[in-house]
Amino acid sequence: MINQVGESIGVLFDTTPAYLTSKEMIELLDWTTLAFQTQEHHPLIIIGNFLVEFLNIHPFQDGNGRLSRVLTNLLLLKQNYLFAPYVSHEKLIEDNKPDYYVALRKSQKTMKKKKENIEPWLEFFLTIILKQSQIAIALLSDENIDKLLSPKQMAVWNYLKEAKKASPLEISKKVNIARPTVNQVMDKLLSYNKVERLGLGRATRYRIKN
Repeated sequence: MINQVGESIGVLFDTTPAYLTSKEMIELLDWTTLAFQTQEHHPLIIIGNFLVEFLNIHPFQDGNGRLSRVLTNLLLLKQNYLFAPYVSHEKLIEDNKPDYYVALRKSQKTMKKKKENIEPWLEFFLTIILKQSQIAIALLSDENIDKLLSPKQMAVWNYLKEAKKASPLEISKKVNIARPTVNQVMDKLLSYNKVERLGLGRATRYRIKN
């Protein structure tokens, strides 16, 4: 572990020996995949456990922490936590680095012991995820929607606020945007949870979500 001036202040934890890395990574991936399938644990607990195990295995010589943050966003998205792309998980970790290291050290020093305890890490991880989601909700509010939308997306958004409900064809004509582009815009607004789809096929209509 290195302090802010580049001095060594001790070992954070003992990582997995190189000859066991492949074996333990395969076991971790198998466990995580099965855990998501069986749903015996909450998805955030599974993700938190994956991360602390991944960082303990330390499969690469460098960049494991940064990669763990990328994997966090990937796993969140795969479990339908769609706020992940809008707020930097990496920055939240950087802003809370001392707590990050303390939580990681407390948990990982118990790993492979008789009484493993990753509660300190899970508490930190879940706190960061809560902050990430709260910031995303504020960012996606009506007051900030213009910061996220392109001009064409904003034009559709403004039209829907006036029309209350409209079909893709109506949107295309009123906003003067090609029909395929309208579909892309609606997919984006749906991902932001700002509109809802009514009906199917030719009967499809969209309206602002209350």
